[in-house]
Amino acid sequence: MSFIDWKYPFFLAAVAVLYWQLPLRGRHWLLLVASYAFYASWDPRFGALLLCSTTVDFFCTLALVGERRPLRHVLLASSTPFAWVSLCHLGSMLAPPDQASSLVAPPLAWVATAALPLLFTLAYPILWRLESNRRRLGFLWLSIGTNLGVLAFFKYFNFFANSLSNALSFSGIQAGWTLPTIILPIAISFYTFQSISYAVDVYKGRSNPARSFVLFAAYLAFFPQLISGPIERVGKFLPQFEIARIWRIDHLHIGLRLLLIGCFKKVVVADSCAILPNYAFDPATPLNWSWALLGSIAFAFQIYGDFSGYTDMAIGSARLLGIELSQNFRFPYLARGPSEFWQRWHITLSSWFRDYVYIPLGGNRHGMTRTLLNLWISMLLAGLWHGAAWNFVLWGAWHAAILSLYRLPGLARMESGGTGWTQHFAVPLMWIWTLIGWVLFRSGDLTAIARWFNGISTMDVTGALPSAGAWAWLSIHVLPLFAWQLACRRHGCESGLIHWPWPVRGVAYTLVIAAIASAAAGEQEFIYFQF
Repeated sequence: MSFIDWKYPFFLAAVAVLYWQLPLRGRHWLLLVASYAFYASWDPRFGALLLCSTTVDFFCTLALVGERRPLRHVLLASSTPFAWVSLCHLGSMLAPPDQASSLVAPPLAWVATAALPLLFTLAYPILWRLESNRRRLGFLWLSIGTNLGVLAFFKYFNFFANSLSNALSFSGIQAGWTLPTIILPIAISFYTFQSISYAVDVYKGRSNPARSFVLFAAYLAFFPQLISGPIERVGKFLPQFEIARIWRIDHLHIGLRLLLIGCFKKVVVADSCAILPNYAFDPATPLNWSWALLGSIAFAFQIYGDFSGYTDMAIGSARLLGIELSQNFRFPYLARGPSEFWQRWHITLSSWFRDYVYIPLGGNRHGMTRTLLNLWISMLLAGLWHGAAWNFVLWGAWHAAILSLYRLPGLARMESGGTGWTQHFAVPLMWIWTLIGWVLFRSGDLTAIARWFNGISTMDVTGALPSAGAWAWLSIHVLPLFAWQLACRRHGCESGLIHWPWPVRGVAYTLVIAAIASAAAGEQEFIYFQF
């Protein structure tokens, strides 16, 4: 069930109405059940992995602050993934024959979920026997290792196995292995990073751990931001679950406004713009410079409308429950340089890599060579986080190269505001770098990347040029986005159009709803759901 699914408004409304009628503990249970139901609507089997991360993190972070739980509690909680897989298997036997194959748990799932409670229950008392500092470090790495291990297997196992097989074949050695079929669980990259930041923050004393398993499970699985973020930090996010908030009318006003605008960005802007890059990046399209340019520009607006639209809908959904999520976008295409771009684009991810990878590696504290090395490691990992494919690695490397280039004094001054004529070229120059990056991101493989660069370098005016209608199509669907951004810059995205005169505001909302209704037939899934 996606945010743009017709069932979601009814689901959200039911949860919101019940939420404000319940006491605090009842709200925790409601959010837990609703979040797992929402996640299970994609594939029930994925819930076992989320339960695995939840269980390990809960007990490990309590151990970090010296709180030991009885082994029976550890065994019971760590058995929940196995119980979840068993329910999925039962559901597959009760399901119609055409649905059974998609729900049957493979033997590997049975073995893994059965081994988890045994191994974790054995490791728990062993780590407790260690000296205090070693014990804390052991539980920290048990938490991080479990989360990264699950992520690495499901997202990267086949990628690295295929890469190794290709390397061996290039050397004349034929790899004889058969790779298993591995389904990438939706949202695993997002909740894994949120889990890791939670454990690290508790270890460093920045935050206190949750003492209630239900509270922590609801926090980690919170459905508005579970699938594609924002990636929240425990210090800001968890305390909001611990307070019995009072209903205010602005929860409804702001929440519905952001849901409406987010849906507009997704359905009207992103999905309408998608037609142009889908054509330009199609291998069957004879690509020349004009279509290469139009396709890359259209994709830049498509991915922005898609992801920022999702974020607006996530923030709006959470606001209906009185919970505030972090802003993830701040006019990224107005950035004057790469550092500023990453302070404006996917802010919670870029700040995560800054705080949990770049700074722990040493940041910029050990000279230029070490700084650039730390920067490259961080950006390459950021590229891999987006997907197990070489085009994402190249995308990360491209941004690392730009960030390195802007360490030069002249470009650094341009990014910081510049002086004289250079300040007028900062944003257009960053646009060029960003468009090239989006080409690497959008291309499915290295062949597609080479095809685009060959097309953009072919100044052929005899080929099929984009018609005036194609440019008009892009302009019509992008200009409303600029109008909204202007309103946001003046009054803030939560206020948006509220400062306009009410007749104008009423007309604007009517047009937005009409545009969503007319464009909804061609809706596509959110791009970042694949990560």
